[in-house]
Amino acid sequence: MSQFQRTLVAVFDATAMGFFAYYVTGGRFGADPIADLVMWGSAAAAAVAAMVAWVAIGYILCAGLLVLETPQLIVTSLAFALTPIVPRPRETLALGLTIASGAALAFRAALPYVL
Repeated sequence: MSQFQRTLVAVFDATAMGFFAYYVTGGRFGADPIADLVMWGSAAAAAVAAMVAWVAIGYILCAGLLVLETPQLIVTSLAFALTPIVPRPRETLALGLTIASGAALAFRAALPYVL
């Protein structure tokens, strides 16, 4: 995948996450702190996925699977859509997924202390 294609996919994912966050929260901050943290945090994580890629993907997975009562399949799908465009640590997908899973569990464990 070329650098241009990776950039295009990252822009699409960040934009889709932003629109979905706006839809879920009604465009408001503060009405529901958990929804704000999950949705807008996922949108921000998608936007910076190229910089700290696998930790950002872990945050999005945490938001999609571990925070709300029902899994958010759109959020989870966008997290998986980011995986082919980010650089793989030491060229292994398994290590990247391990980092993302560990980050998701760490974010979930820290959530009660943040709120």
